[in-house]
Amino acid sequence: MTIGWLILWLISLGILGVVAMTLWRRVLFLRREVRRLLAEGTLSPEVPGPRVVREIHDDLKEIARRQREIAQHIADEDFSLRAILASMVEGVLIADSKMQIQLANERLRQMFSLPKSPMDRTVMEVFRNHLVHQVIRKSLDTGEPQSAELPVEIRDGDQFQLKYFQITSVSLRSREPESRARALVIFHDVSQIRSLEAVRKEFVANVSHELRTPLSIITGYLETLIDGTDDRETNLRFLRTMHKHAQRLNLLIEDLLALSELESRRISLHFEPVDLSESVHRVLEQLDSRICESGAAVTATIPKHLPRIEADAFRIEQALYNLVDNALKHSGKAGARVSVDASSDATTITVRICDDGVGIPLSDQPHIFERFYRVHKDRSRDAGGTGLGLSIVKHTVQAHGGSIAVQSRPGAGATFVMSLPVSQN
Repeated sequence: MTIGWLILWLISLGILGVVAMTLWRRVLFLRREVRRLLAEGTLSPEVPGPRVVREIHDDLKEIARRQREIAQHIADEDFSLRAILASMVEGVLIADSKMQIQLANERLRQMFSLPKSPMDRTVMEVFRNHLVHQVIRKSLDTGEPQSAELPVEIRDGDQFQLKYFQITSVSLRSREPESRARALVIFHDVSQIRSLEAVRKEFVANVSHELRTPLSIITGYLETLIDGTDDRETNLRFLRTMHKHAQRLNLLIEDLLALSELESRRISLHFEPVDLSESVHRVLEQLDSRICESGAAVTATIPKHLPRIEADAFRIEQALYNLVDNALKHSGKAGARVSVDASSDATTITVRICDDGVGIPLSDQPHIFERFYRVHKDRSRDAGGTGLGLSIVKHTVQAHGGSIAVQSRPGAGATFVMSLPVSQN
């Protein structure tokens, strides 16, 4: 009986050993699967063994599936974030509480011409500007949005260019108390806005000056006439002077209106076939008295078979008038020589207005088509110009799809080259 129980016990022990060995092997298999899940995110498709082992394996497979979904979601969000930052016209960075940059887009590097990535560097190390540091620091300390305008000299090749940036810093705080504060900083380039403001202020100042001078003269003569004088010759001289400056005011206002219409593109051009030769001769007829007074010699060389151009005849003649008038005013000497030449190719007609005057300094040539810009300010005002003629020419030519340029050397005269398309199609 004892031997039977011993045999039975040994058999049971053997069975338990086999079961234990099988379970141990299954556990080792599950451990390998868990390790592979952590390392590769994959599991074996099927697993043999008891039900509990299969259930555990199925649970691991579900964990692996959810892990892949989360990883894909994170990758999609990361791609979206990078795509948004890359497409922004503003520079963006995120700095931590230690003022170290954790994230920055490529636009920021371009805006400040940074030689290397600002990542993992401090704000002061990257920008070397106390204002940027103070704005970010204050937003981190107070939790309130901070903004400021930053003037910076940016290296452009071998030169430095002054630019203006609007900085806005916002604190990013998580709800978790242990999390560190971060700052989202946006840099917006407002250089063009500041430039336009400067142009506007300069324009208002120039207009005020141009209006004030003739108005002051007219007012002064009117006061003298009001006080009364019996000298008829003096009264006539005063009236002629007032009439001259009233005409100057009228010309200035007409030029301002024309320039405003051209710049705003509200003007409607009436395109028609225009004979450029006839336009040039009409302009010279209008300037005939001035040409005779100055003793200038003006020649026009226009080919007989020059094709007609599709243009607004009035505006083209206005541009030609301003160019020839400008050449006569700035010839700087009696008996000046001015020439008007034209040539053409298959699609373009080019008109050159040349003079043998004092020329234009190289530093002034990029600005001569700006409003109220004068190379020789005193002499230009004495000549009666408004300072708007060349600007009107530029906008008129551009409205026709053409171009205008100047070629000049100091002391060797100037040549204005106007190119116009033959057809507007």
